[in-house]
Amino acid sequence: MDGQLLLKLYHRLFDSGKCKADPRPSVGCVYSDALIVLIYFLGVINNCSGLWASARKNWPLWMRRLKGPSYSQFMKRLKTFPVERLMARLFIEFRDQLPASDLRYADGKALPVGGFTKDPDAKRGKLPGDYWGKGYKAHLLTSDTGVVQLFTVTSLNMGESTVMQKLVTQTPLAGMLVRVDSNYDSNALYQAAAEQGGRLLASRKKPFAGLGNHPQHPDRLRAIKELEATDQAMRSHRRQRIRIEQEIGHLTNLPFGLSPLPNFVRRITRVTRWVLAKLTLYHLHLILRKNNELAA
Repeated sequence: MDGQLLLKLYHRLFDSGKCKADPRPSVGCVYSDALIVLIYFLGVINNCSGLWASARKNWPLWMRRLKGPSYSQFMKRLKTFPVERLMARLFIEFRDQLPASDLRYADGKALPVGGFTKDPDAKRGKLPGDYWGKGYKAHLLTSDTGVVQLFTVTSLNMGESTVMQKLVTQTPLAGMLVRVDSNYDSNALYQAAAEQGGRLLASRKKPFAGLGNHPQHPDRLRAIKELEATDQAMRSHRRQRIRIEQEIGHLTNLPFGLSPLPNFVRRITRVTRWVLAKLTLYHLHLILRKNNELAA
């Protein structure tokens, strides 16, 4: 499976002509942006560092006909804007090849690191199971077809509803319903979703409790009335909410999936790049599965 993904990515980068590096930012560079991206994805697929990925002895045989940069050259080019733009374009392109729907889900995936880490970007926050630790969190906005529409990476101490307010402003939600859990129950997020043309549907941490004296967004009042009308309505919402947990479970259990962060992936920029690559590979995997191109 991993070999198929890398080979498909190679043909996409070098054969189609659509993802090759622009000549302007590549002036003075010996190696193309496409090659830098391919080497990085080789390391991501194998959960290995850039030092491992840049060593030609670790490349598959079909890839060794290519000439590659040294480790220092590779790491310098990886941080440049043209390479980052190419990786972002791949994520968007693969995402747009997959079916979407008018139903959205939002959730966060904790990415913990060791408690004694010296990483200043890894903040202390709550982990699943009411544990506390240091790390990051990937905030995902997905469709019910398993496609990650948008994502962002923050430190672990950032609130999910606060981050999602900024995330929903980056995508149109006209006519869409966004199902979320009680962590996203905030008037500000209801307002942000409504301004994008969508409707948020969040359960409350304390159902059937009072509303206090603060003004409430009309969509929040509508959600409370809809979800707390009957026990069946609340159970139905929870059952449908399981969909994103299944998607995250699939993403994390694939051989190349979003497993715990390796010890060489630290600082917010590197973590974001790592998560972007993992999600791009996940979408490519879904495309191959949809087209029945995966080997048995």
